[in-house]
Amino acid sequence: MPKSEWEMLSDKTYRAIGRFIFEFSQAEYAIRHYLAEEIKLDERHFSSIVESYDVGVLCTVAKQVFSRTRDEKNAARIELLINKFSTMSHERNRVAHGLWVPSKDGGTVRHVPRGNLKPAQFSGQAKGLEQGADDLQKLRAQLEEAFLGPNLTTQNY
Repeated sequence: MPKSEWEMLSDKTYRAIGRFIFEFSQAEYAIRHYLAEEIKLDERHFSSIVESYDVGVLCTVAKQVFSRTRDEKNAARIELLINKFSTMSHERNRVAHGLWVPSKDGGTVRHVPRGNLKPAQFSGQAKGLEQGADDLQKLRAQLEEAFLGPNLTTQNY
């Protein structure tokens, strides 16, 4: 039986939400992984130490560690990329904590941010989230390139 228009519109939104969350989690894990490698964390402690950080703490800790263990240019690049990721976490919060109407106006979400408690509604989300997923995929590649880049200091954190 062919899908109704409502089902097709909803499917686009569901796909975009899933893809965005997937790409976000991959970029987040890359930061966690390379942070643990940078501090030479014993794998037995990965979950209790690195995986327990929320995204805000993760970004703060990672920027601090890499600023102390990398040359200035590489540390600045890593900080810039982590800041971009941090900005994307606001989008992730809206996606994860919003009230969705997947078939309305290209996917609509209503979200109340904790910071200001002012409800807002966003439409056209399926297309925007697909673009966000593409951006996160590129960001993850850039992060990995920066993390694997030259480490000119020999300081161990």
